[in-house]
Amino acid sequence: MNKVLGAAVFVYCLWVLQSYLGVLEFDRQQVLNGQIWRIWTGHLVHTNITHFVLNIMAAMVLYFAFFKTINLGELLLYGFIFAALISVTLLCIYPSLSWYNGLSGLLHALVVYFSVCLARDENKIFWAGLIVVWVKVFVETIRAYSGFESLVGDMIVITEAHLIGAFFGTLIAFIRIAYWRARRKPERRKIESQ
Repeated sequence: MNKVLGAAVFVYCLWVLQSYLGVLEFDRQQVLNGQIWRIWTGHLVHTNITHFVLNIMAAMVLYFAFFKTINLGELLLYGFIFAALISVTLLCIYPSLSWYNGLSGLLHALVVYFSVCLARDENKIFWAGLIVVWVKVFVETIRAYSGFESLVGDMIVITEAHLIGAFFGTLIAFIRIAYWRARRKPERRKIESQ
């Protein structure tokens, strides 16, 4: 019940934030002028109602797909980390990108991250989630570099954020797995030597 309430509060808060798009969206010039909060808040606001509804629907599907396994603290921590990594990468690698908003890049990062972590923990079905996201990102990237624009209505989809999100989600998940394996080796040796 707490997770359902949490999801409702999340949607409500995002809805309220839509009124502050001009102050919160990732705007390259404003970030470079010192409005650092936009690195995180740009992921919480949306271009229009269609964009908002699509991102919320995707977030809710994913949230309830991982419902039993997501720890709220971990979700918030990695959401904070991935939002910063995506925004800073957009800032550094795509100098022609003047703005960004929406949850989609962050959702890609979180889905890939949790898919890898859960697949490693014997839930092999989550490898399918990882594969589906990477196939989607691969197709989007090929289409974008072939000159096709991804549009939702009259809004351009920043597919680079999806690619960056999937990349960092995968990278951080495998770093986490390697870290835990390295920590377990001395414990195993200690147990075996007793």
